[in-house]
Amino acid sequence: MKDRIYLDYAASTPVDREVFKVATPYYTDVFYNPSSTHAMGQQASCVVERAREQCAAALGCLPSEIIFTSSGTEAINQALCRTVFSQGKKHVVVSAIEHDSTLECAKRLERDGYDVEYVYPTSDGIITPPSLSAVLRRDTALVCVMTVNNQVGTIQPIAELSAMAHDCGALFFSDGVQAVNSCDINVNKLGADMFALSGHKFYSTKGAGLLYVKTGVDVHPLVLGGGQEKARRAGTVDVPAVVAMGAAIERAVNYREFYVKHADAVCKKFLDTLEYGRAVSVGAPKVGDIVTVVFDGIDGGRLAVALSYSGVCCSVGSACSAGSATPPQTLVAMGENASCAVRFSFGKPTTEEQAAAAANIVNDVVARIKK
Repeated sequence: MKDRIYLDYAASTPVDREVFKVATPYYTDVFYNPSSTHAMGQQASCVVERAREQCAAALGCLPSEIIFTSSGTEAINQALCRTVFSQGKKHVVVSAIEHDSTLECAKRLERDGYDVEYVYPTSDGIITPPSLSAVLRRDTALVCVMTVNNQVGTIQPIAELSAMAHDCGALFFSDGVQAVNSCDINVNKLGADMFALSGHKFYSTKGAGLLYVKTGVDVHPLVLGGGQEKARRAGTVDVPAVVAMGAAIERAVNYREFYVKHADAVCKKFLDTLEYGRAVSVGAPKVGDIVTVVFDGIDGGRLAVALSYSGVCCSVGSACSAGSATPPQTLVAMGENASCAVRFSFGKPTTEEQAAAAANIVNDVVARIKK
């Protein structure tokens, strides 16, 4: 596998070696249950709270506003499915370009009798304030718009959108899973009432995520059982995973400026070398580490498989929807030729040389398919 070029960092990142060093002792030595009241348990509890402080500092919030979860998907489910019923309103607004976990929660709310309305993006993949304004109502309970789109990388105007939601008395939730590496995720600046993250998207381990819940927002537990996380999420906290996530998010914030420049340079090299296809959303505000290219006339799924055999690992959409016959919802909502699209995503280990080599492989494979 060493000769393959991995361009699917939006699906998962490797654990940063420094982060791994920090977390390792909590797998083998300090393995205690952080809910135990004895001295060893409290030792584990202290490192969990330290990780909570690190996550809170990155988000610009209070440590008490952080709920540790097992994933971004769990955090999203808790935000959507365990908040709206306490609002006493039946209208929910969801952007049409959300991750599958949000869209599936929206379908669940519809089955439960909620009036779910979808707001559509521009052809560049942006949810604009006028488009949100057109669907907001006085009985809107919750508005959901992700910070960075996981398919095309567009950065949404969250601060403006959240202010509009608050003006009509609604809560605002944002899926920030793809935002940590490239964007300011200060929830006070963004105006989010709830915000979800997943550790393995920013060089931490899989199996840990978080949900920020603003003080005063009534969110009920999704997972029932014990009183962990101040009775907001039952289950023993995965100590090494949250320790890793705390270290990783701190590193992400500290190295963000460098990362953005690196991702932009790698993406530019890739697109400059590419001879086929059409990159979408290139004129919109977007992160540099995600680019989707439409190859008209070529099935995106077949192309991704052919590229894998040739040494480039990429995707046709979210890894969570792998195997689905449905084209990426974001591209459908944008009016793009979704079935002919392939997503390439870059990371800290990606070099410009790798980007150019990958683009040349794409050129060769597409040329062969066209023949």
